[in-house]
Amino acid sequence: MVERDSEESIIPYCMEHNIGFVPFSPIASGLLSGKITPQTQFERNDDVRNWVPQLSRRNIEGNMPIVEMLKEFAEGKNATPAQISLAWMLHKYPNVVPIPGSKNKERIIENLDSAEFELTDAEFEQLESELNKCMVYGHRGLGGF
Repeated sequence: MVERDSEESIIPYCMEHNIGFVPFSPIASGLLSGKITPQTQFERNDDVRNWVPQLSRRNIEGNMPIVEMLKEFAEGKNATPAQISLAWMLHKYPNVVPIPGSKNKERIIENLDSAEFELTDAEFEQLESELNKCMVYGHRGLGGF
């Protein structure tokens, strides 16, 4: 939801040639889970999130409208923001297989449960419309989704 460059040419090419696509960091290193705020401190110096452009304090603040929109939408579906983000990907393209990483058993189960949340076409269009209104701060470039 915060890295969509691949939608311009890579995913269409993959779809045309029956190639699967695995997006890098489908929950944006935790940003789309709603658990990261501008006050979040990444504890260890070797935590890769310290170098993720979207997760600088200023860029987290800029990306909060996306996170807040996801939270609000998730509440209406009795889901988590991460589950809605993953359900959005699964709905959008049949060849996209998001594989979110997690070190936490509860997050792994939560992410797997996103397959239970199907979006209607109207819900999907609502999410798309809202996402298209949002500016993304801290662009990573190709490789994300």
